[in-house]
Amino acid sequence: MNEERMKILTMLAEGKINAEEAEQLLSAAQEKESEMNLSGSNSSGKFIYVNVEPKNTPGGAKIGRVQVKVPFALIKAGFNIAGLIPKEAQNEINNELKQQGMNFDFSNFNPENIQDIMDSLEQLTVDVDNEDSVIRVFCR
Repeated sequence: MNEERMKILTMLAEGKINAEEAEQLLSAAQEKESEMNLSGSNSSGKFIYVNVEPKNTPGGAKIGRVQVKVPFALIKAGFNIAGLIPKEAQNEINNELKQQGMNFDFSNFNPENIQDIMDSLEQLTVDVDNEDSVIRVFCR
């Protein structure tokens, strides 16, 4: 338990604040902690790469080479913006995604989840080697 939370609980125990005030302070402390975790994440300066390297075609030409570099900061910004979507719109989006076969719920979206997702993305590696090309998705 961090120092700020302990101070709030001590003030509650000493009768300096009531339970409702303690709840508000704890919520504000949690939001502050979440924001600090997002901004102070060790994922800044990292990227997700998608590389498609075609194998030699008849005649030796390599046609269709693709290289994409996506900064983690852009992904985080997208998550943060998604959290601003009004509840009514979230419900409509959720329903549309379900109709498309994707079970996703925006109400489960919070700053703690964002950091978990970012941490998981750092471990992401996808390698596909087929007869036409080699595809790699990875983080660095």
